[in-house]
Amino acid sequence: MKVTLEITDFEEMEKFLSLFRTMKLENIKIVSSTDDSKPEIVKGNKSLNPKELFGIWKDTPRNIKDIRAKSWHRNE
Repeated sequence: MKVTLEITDFEEMEKFLSLFRTMKLENIKIVSSTDDSKPEIVKGNKSLNPKELFGIWKDTPRNIKDIRAKSWHRNE
């Protein structure tokens, strides 16, 4: 079983540890979350020509009624 406790204060951690010691729990592993990894942000590829994208959706449905009619072949 894995239990995660988010403790912001060192004194709170000591209190929890003393509680676990009184319960005689031996399989306790403390993992520090000091590695707050942030997502890597990179700039996009500016070499793409956005004008090539215009018109790629000209034959696709644009509203929910058209999407349902095309996908589920409903007749009204």
